[in-house]
Amino acid sequence: MGNLDLIKQCQLGDSGSFSELYHLHRKKALGTAYLISNQKGIAEDIVQESFIECFQKIRTIKNPEAFEAWFYKILVRTGWRMVKKHNYLLLVGDQNIEGLSTAMDFNSELDTSETNLMVHEALARLSLPLKTVVILYYFNDMTIEKISKVLGCFPGTVKSRLYNARRQLHDVFKENELNEAAVNIFFSQRKEYGLDGNA
Repeated sequence: MGNLDLIKQCQLGDSGSFSELYHLHRKKALGTAYLISNQKGIAEDIVQESFIECFQKIRTIKNPEAFEAWFYKILVRTGWRMVKKHNYLLLVGDQNIEGLSTAMDFNSELDTSETNLMVHEALARLSLPLKTVVILYYFNDMTIEKISKVLGCFPGTVKSRLYNARRQLHDVFKENELNEAAVNIFFSQRKEYGLDGNA
């Protein structure tokens, strides 16, 4: 059953279809939540709360094709709220790196612990709005338009945040002499979105 059919069945109250939808999206949602929260336990709570809200409100989606943006809006809002609520320090340790590896399937260029650590440290230095844009754009392959719907802001705001995040990440990567292949994951040329220069 395709994603759209699953969503339509969920809207009719089919719990089996919702279970299938959950398993289809859980891994990516957990990876996103982990990168936002920087802590595996909180990431799992974010995902759990997000899917509960999704289950309760899925009937309100008028266009099933908009499910991804709708769901990630819930996930990001829940993630930001829980990060602020717990008010913890974004520290990186061996346990966090292990959690990062299991929560998110990284590109093959990011398969060393040292590189994972560096990317994770760099992301942890960003503010929540900047970090979220980077996660949605680079790790979730969302377009500028879709991110603007998720975050409820103008596309120009997304471009500006992404540009500022890239500048900050570049400084961290340069400072730590991260290898070029890994840097390219974040700084690949995306000219169609006008991200090469000032946004």
